[in-house]
Amino acid sequence: MEFITPGSSWDFIGRRRIFFGLSSLAVLSSVIFLAVLGFNKGIDFKGGTKIVVAFKPDAHIARADLRTVLNDFVVKESGQADAGQIEVQDFDTGSGGSNDRKDFLLLTELTSLIDNAKKTALSDQIKAAFGAGAEVDVVKEGEDRFFLTLPAALSVPETYKKLSDLFTAAGYPKFVVSSDVQRQIEVNHFRQLQMFVDEEGEVSDDVIAQREANNQAAMDKELAKRKDDRYSVTIEEFKTKLQLVMKEKYGEAFIGVQSSTAISPSVAGGMLNQGIVAIIYALLGIVIYITIRFDVRYAPGAIVALSHDVLIVVGCFSIAQIKFTMPIIAAVLTIAGYSINDTIVVFDRIRETIEQYPKAPMASVINHAINHTLSRTILTSVTTLLAVLSIFFLGGGLIRDFAFAMCIGVVVGTYSSIFVASPLFLALNNFFEKRKAAADSVDDTPVYARS
Repeated sequence: MEFITPGSSWDFIGRRRIFFGLSSLAVLSSVIFLAVLGFNKGIDFKGGTKIVVAFKPDAHIARADLRTVLNDFVVKESGQADAGQIEVQDFDTGSGGSNDRKDFLLLTELTSLIDNAKKTALSDQIKAAFGAGAEVDVVKEGEDRFFLTLPAALSVPETYKKLSDLFTAAGYPKFVVSSDVQRQIEVNHFRQLQMFVDEEGEVSDDVIAQREANNQAAMDKELAKRKDDRYSVTIEEFKTKLQLVMKEKYGEAFIGVQSSTAISPSVAGGMLNQGIVAIIYALLGIVIYITIRFDVRYAPGAIVALSHDVLIVVGCFSIAQIKFTMPIIAAVLTIAGYSINDTIVVFDRIRETIEQYPKAPMASVINHAINHTLSRTILTSVTTLLAVLSIFFLGGGLIRDFAFAMCIGVVVGTYSSIFVASPLFLALNNFFEKRKAAADSVDDTPVYARS
């Protein structure tokens, strides 16, 4: 199948100034919108909470209904008119999933139901309960967690009891108390269990369950004798209230909240920085590859075309204010790979044509190469675009945003391979040829004439 006949002779290079102008306008617009509007950061880059909820396997739960329940819960608890980003996804806990329950992953920007004023008041109560010298560090963002450091080690069970009474009296009956000593004991017993399984080979579930019960009894007995001076308390206010709402809505079909993980804004910001660094490293790697495979004259056109594609894609996300999340970083990296693949096909044909017609004008060589790869380029782009358009229209949530980025990237990547990378190669080639001609003319000039 061919959309363009091989003998076509369209003058792409002759119109390069028009396309340079269009590309410059598009990139400049993207930069301006990025500077003015910035990114509409999603949970991955702004912080939030990820909750896994479980239902009975025969329960008929619609994701749209779950999203409405979570949205109403967040609006009520946060006191804001907009719940922000809310996502609901099917959650598979293993390669075959779980047969005894149906799991969903809920994502929300809300990380805590306890404001900093209440956290400070709780911190003062803890210090007062344990006397002078006690230090309390409060996590101001993300999960509701307190770290207690005592001037001297105290009995672990007695300290647990004291902290439990304090938080229960403060109106937070659901919490988790742990200590450094407890965590070390748990690690040691877990290693013993793993060694037992490795030595015995195939072990039945009943034997493992019995072994775990014995380990738990041994850990409790050992912990009762130990002292520690470092403790942590995590309040499960978010999890507790959400469970009540889910139980009221779904009744017996709802099993419970399996896990709840808060991502603080600082950690999320670090993930964004890592994502940007990953894009930069990918671009640098591509430049090195192009330089080694082709020639230094090809690399600048490739890197400018890639930067052009990335800036336009992220600029579109800024203009549309679509949530910028980790899948979008993956989409940008995918676009970079797609775009450079298309560019390499054109560059390969340019190099082959130069070898066949070494005396031909470079502009004619590039036009010939683009025309002969145009049918292949259009076929590849159209088939890829059909796939991502299907995901965009039929998918939902984060996968739809990924498809949106890919739709733009496929079109822009195809455009840049033809109208950006190739003309830039021509400009750089002409520059090198002029320098070479100037150097040759100086070498051919007699010595007396040079002086």
